[in-house]
Amino acid sequence: MGLAIRLGIRNLARHRWRSLLTLAGIAAAVGLMIWTLAFVDGWLALMVRAATGMETGQLQIHTPEYVDQPRVFHTFTPDEELWAAVRGAPGVEAAAPRVRLFGLIGNDRTSQVGRILGVDPGLEGEATRVVDGLSEGRWLAAEPAPVPGPREVVLGQGLATQLRVGTGDELVVFLEAADGSLGNDLLEVVGILSTGNAAVDRGTAYLHIDDARFIAALDGEVHEIVLRTADPEAAPTVASGLDGGVPDGLAVRPWQELLPGLNQILTVSSNSYLFMYLILYLVAAVGILNTQRMSAQERRREFGVLMAVGMAPRRLWGVLVVETLVLGFGGALVGGVIGTGIAWRHATAGLDLAAFTDQGGFTYMGVMFEGRILAEMSVQAVVQPMVVMLVVALLSGLWPAWVASRLDPAPTIAGRT
Repeated sequence: MGLAIRLGIRNLARHRWRSLLTLAGIAAAVGLMIWTLAFVDGWLALMVRAATGMETGQLQIHTPEYVDQPRVFHTFTPDEELWAAVRGAPGVEAAAPRVRLFGLIGNDRTSQVGRILGVDPGLEGEATRVVDGLSEGRWLAAEPAPVPGPREVVLGQGLATQLRVGTGDELVVFLEAADGSLGNDLLEVVGILSTGNAAVDRGTAYLHIDDARFIAALDGEVHEIVLRTADPEAAPTVASGLDGGVPDGLAVRPWQELLPGLNQILTVSSNSYLFMYLILYLVAAVGILNTQRMSAQERRREFGVLMAVGMAPRRLWGVLVVETLVLGFGGALVGGVIGTGIAWRHATAGLDLAAFTDQGGFTYMGVMFEGRILAEMSVQAVVQPMVVMLVVALLSGLWPAWVASRLDPAPTIAGRT
């Protein structure tokens, strides 16, 4: 085996430029795949965090009736047992109750149908990042405004624009209450949200949960509890663990069920990159195969002489396979170092995609992306391309090695084949 390795390395050194070009092609393919895997993982993770972190959360708890038909009277009362189960569940970092209503918001000039979310101001800020989206005014006060003053409301930027109001202006809300009556009250705009999330900005109004309960005739009840998990991808696992802890009659749903469209987009995006990886591997395989085939063709007489003086076909086959493995291993190693270095740079400093747009950001799936996207490094993203490329190199070199090992020495030396 040692002789085969020495002969293989020596033969590659005799054709330096061809060997270096092949090695460079393998290195480029491996480096590109490592960077792409890290960037795609970061991009998809950012999409999930952006879509779930602002309003949906990673998990939600509802009644089964509310899941089938969201109506104002499909509520439940979160008791101490439920809160203990939710807050003590592994992977859950924060939880917040909500009252979810729909109604008509407006003034004497215009009106708009919108979502009214009754939230606990403190807990909502822990479970979601909606408070980070404040562009004007302030967030809801910890305690409801005293009666008979107007109730505080924070509007999404798009909704405020449609209603032509700003902080300090007053609005009136009309909605269906849980007892069948028409709930209504006076609101004062205390803040404007510009989150980049289309659902929040275009049609959502935030009230203190006690104010929303009063308007909707709810006594300590909620429509949902939103949960934030440490790892968004682990939401289904956390949901399975919570199913046994929450009281019967409540449904725990991860964001994959809450946002099926986003989940499908992520699945399609992940699978679509498999075609790109296949093309890169195929291009690298063709390059290695062509190099080894040309090398075998040019050295036919050399192989004939070696076999004539006693080299076994199996050993000649081994020498050529070693040459292929050296090229594949060297290219994979160089590409791994380069690809890991670039991916690590973008994992720490980020890649500024805003530089590729004329507006400093862009919207995708109703979510605004601004600033830098951080790649996500993993052992799999680094090791997988290197191992696969080594296997591809080995497979690409088997056929030229097999053809060379089956030469007939006499006619080959004489140049008749």
